[in-house]
Amino acid sequence: MIRLITLLLYGLLFWMAFDFIFYAGLMVNYIKAYNIPVFFNEFFVDSQQWWLWPIGILLYGTIFFVPGKKSQKALFYLLSFLIAALPWIPDFGDQIGKALFAKERMSYTFDHTRVDNVLLLYAGRGYDYVLLKDRKRAVKYPRTYRVE
Repeated sequence: MIRLITLLLYGLLFWMAFDFIFYAGLMVNYIKAYNIPVFFNEFFVDSQQWWLWPIGILLYGTIFFVPGKKSQKALFYLLSFLIAALPWIPDFGDQIGKALFAKERMSYTFDHTRVDNVLLLYAGRGYDYVLLKDRKRAVKYPRTYRVE
């Protein structure tokens, strides 16, 4: 029983560390790069793929308990850290952020005006943050204006 608890705690520790590093890089090089006004805690919680958590916790905890093989375990954790740190490189952060959150060719309608072919950068908590042509900053639209 104590091994199971230890496995879960070590797995949780490593998974949370790598997950935090990954999303912090996305926050810096994707969300802040487009001036999307969301706080990190909101972005972090809303963007999680929660079904990955049990898999990651069990994987990292199990790797910790593999007997011997210290160099292979260290290499695994180092490679995990390097993969988690990819979003900290500006170009990779932008590409990963677009792959995870962006949707192209979205349309929005206002009273009698329709805006077509915009890039949805991020959708969170009732608002869409879109990038219009010839702009570098995201514009905030209520999600109810989106044409599905």
